Amino acid sequence: MADLTMIGAALLPSLFLLVYFIRSDRFPEPWGGILGTFGFGVATVAPVLAIVVPLQNLLEPRVTDPFALAGVQAFILAALPEEALKLAVLLGFSRRLKAFDEPMDGLVYGVVASLGFATFENVLYVAGGGDGWLGIALVRAFSAVPGHAMLGAIMGFYIARAHFEPEAARGMIARALIVPVLLHGIYDFGLLATVNSGEAGWVLIGIAVLIVELVWTVRLHRRLRRAQQRRLVEESAAAMAAPHLGT
Repeated sequence: MADLTMIGAALLPSLFLLVYFIRSDRFPEPWGGILGTFGFGVATVAPVLAIVVPLQNLLEPRVTDPFALAGVQAFILAALPEEALKLAVLLGFSRRLKAFDEPMDGLVYGVVASLGFATFENVLYVAGGGDGWLGIALVRAFSAVPGHAMLGAIMGFYIARAHFEPEAARGMIARALIVPVLLHGIYDFGLLATVNSGEAGWVLIGIAVLIVELVWTVRLHRRLRRAQQRRLVEESAAAMAAPHLGT
């Protein structure tokens, strides 16, 4: 029973965020696309570990300064491989779906792909937390898990722009990687600098990044929802006018 409670606590934040973003889409995505994107997001954990573990063994023993070590861990061992693999899911699978037919789809699929990775990662962290698993679950429920979701939303927004603005595709795909890597890396740096140096003030950097991500994601989400509302109004007006066109 305790194990089920632990797993439930690890899964609940992702489930809540998935339901919120999927239900907020006025033109819902097919479950095949959602489940496929989530599944590929989960699957990215394996190649991330395959990349990170050898690099970790190679780089960490060579870096003695706590802040330099935090930089290596945050950007090279976490942000870059994780965000690159999420981007691969969006480009290689989600963007190719027939249902990817409006800008909101990029945001939704970006969140889903990121939460696929974050869900599996969260289970590993919580299950490995020993007697302190509940504290880990609570902290990550309000930090790492929503952080991954918000990074996915930002990434997905740029992927949608690349998809629907072909003339700007290269620049948008570059932003889809660079922006999440920077935000992710700076967030992790704040936390790891705190752990490595023992100076608690560095954690404020991580909190500040989460606030930036939250504001950014809310603004993008509202912008795309307004676009969907305009589309609904236009479609409704067209449907009302259709009978008159035939007379």
